[in-house]
Amino acid sequence: MSRLADTVFRLASRSLRVSLRQIPLGFSRAVSSSTLPIFIFHAVEENPKPYIKHLYDYHTPESFERVLDEILRNFRPLEDLSPQGIARAGADQFLVTFDDGLRSSYEVAAPILERKGIPSIHFLITDFLAGSSASRVEEKFKASLLKEALSHRSLRDQADVASILAHAGYVGAPEDALMSVRLADGAVYAEVAERLEIDMDAYFRADRPYITHDEAADLARRGFMLGAHSRDHPRYWEIGLDEQVEQTLRSMQHVQTAFGLPHRYFAFPYKNKGITSAFYDRTHDAVDLFFTTSGWGNRMNRQKVFHRVGLDSTGSASQALQSGWRPFPLSLVQ
Repeated sequence: MSRLADTVFRLASRSLRVSLRQIPLGFSRAVSSSTLPIFIFHAVEENPKPYIKHLYDYHTPESFERVLDEILRNFRPLEDLSPQGIARAGADQFLVTFDDGLRSSYEVAAPILERKGIPSIHFLITDFLAGSSASRVEEKFKASLLKEALSHRSLRDQADVASILAHAGYVGAPEDALMSVRLADGAVYAEVAERLEIDMDAYFRADRPYITHDEAADLARRGFMLGAHSRDHPRYWEIGLDEQVEQTLRSMQHVQTAFGLPHRYFAFPYKNKGITSAFYDRTHDAVDLFFTTSGWGNRMNRQKVFHRVGLDSTGSASQALQSGWRPFPLSLVQ
């Protein structure tokens, strides 16, 4: 998609979301009786983590319970999480998913979901499943951590970081430039961290953002469904087809082998931007269902790709549904 076409698409999508907020939720449910609302969460934290703070909103335990209660007033939890159960579910049910396999999804969110009787699917970044000694994290976590640290530093420090980023091709305010670094240029984070005297490896080893293999296995034993979310969470539109396929197949194989899962579910990191029909051709036999956050207009492989509505915001679940849930079956627009 050209830059102009991409801009037009984003503006049109924004306008559509605004318009959809005016449609009553009951009407949306009536005309989309075969469209299952699927929600995506990431973190449930009592206090904001600096490596999450600048990436997306997060729920406290209290706000997470509040938004779940709001959903439960309008929908029933989907209990059959098989591919057939998800495909056949209607608009009177809902499905909760968690992306990234963050530690808070296990320690905080899972007990709340169990208490309320809500099944869920947890999508894991397989290269980051490790024990307490692990320090590997996705690159954007480093960006957010450094951005938060930089906001408390002197003007001299900020100028030095801006110079480092500019030398790598990222100009502008250093806080914004940090967040725009491409995956291929991720080494610049180490240079910035050295200038700010931050030992990121030690920090992430101590904080351990992700769940371990044992914790993931415990989720499976307790009845939660697990899925794959790539090996190391790249932006698929920044990598080639071969790597897209490798990231998908190897992470899918990892969770299947490690946890003996009955179904094969994959959630795209970020979204399915940059995905072509060739990708689905090469992964079709290895994945039962795909999940994304930008699947409205996806004409490819539509029987296996499910759109999700982000609910990391602590606002109204109904408003998020009105702007993010398709108010019509895919068959009407594809």
